[in-house]
Amino acid sequence: MGGGNACKSKNARERKVAQGSAGGKSQLKQNAAAQTIVCSVCKQSFMCTTNAAQLEQHATSKHPKSTPKECFPDKL
Repeated sequence: MGGGNACKSKNARERKVAQGSAGGKSQLKQNAAAQTIVCSVCKQSFMCTTNAAQLEQHATSKHPKSTPKECFPDKL
């Protein structure tokens, strides 16, 4: 007789824990690893997908005495 939905759900949870995939789907580690562009003046990190216009905007707004090329020598 047994084997209702509650039993199936319990078995599915137990299988998931046994496989080790109960950690969740967080992307925090991947996002932290993607922060590869670093301003050489203030050491602020940016995502690898940041475009040149955004980097220039950072340089002009945060470091008016420095050129964008000084802030990001390998990207601009």
